[in-house]
Amino acid sequence: MGESGMHGGMHEGGMHEGGPMSEILEMLSEEQKRKIIAMKLEMKYKFMEMKVEEMHKMIELKKKAMENIKEVHEMIKQGKGGSW
Repeated sequence: MGESGMHGGMHEGGMHEGGPMSEILEMLSEEQKRKIIAMKLEMKYKFMEMKVEEMHKMIELKKKAMENIKEVHEMIKQGKGGSW
């Protein structure tokens, strides 16, 4: 999945523990922590949307490649007597 999985940095009780970020989080209210979690989830959602769009583009590219291969295959079948 890339980052650190779907839970990337969050534990059952909230945010990632330890380090300077945990000191900052301790100063925030529960409402502020929830807003930060919501922002983080929104960013993950946007990231996943981008990945899905990228996959769709690759699928379309592969479909076009398959069409081209079929077309070349037909050309070869029709001109078997010719030389390449």
